[in-house]
Amino acid sequence: MKKVLFIFTFLLTFSYVNAQENKFAAKRAAKAVAFILSEMDFTDAQSQFIEETLYRKYAGNGLKIKGKDLSNEEKKDVYRTAASATRKLLRQEFSKGEVLSIIKLERQSFKK
Repeated sequence: MKKVLFIFTFLLTFSYVNAQENKFAAKRAAKAVAFILSEMDFTDAQSQFIEETLYRKYAGNGLKIKGKDLSNEEKKDVYRTAASATRKLLRQEFSKGEVLSIIKLERQSFKK
């Protein structure tokens, strides 16, 4: 439990200092969470956790890719790594089935 709190605190601080409100990431995370919450029932704290996790994912991807002139394969590696890290973070809070549903709904929210 102490590890989870430490990691969460570290990532929250990192996202605040590093991102300084990436509007694209914030908008995309809010849209994804709204879609997820329309299909699943979570508490306010859980929905906040999902939104922060997705925000960090989108903002981090942007920082790693934007202006770096990466190939498509290198971009895929960045996305794959971020998706894996996001699943691990979500798995700390939710069951495996819930995480799979969250990821599936997140992907569907891109198409809406």
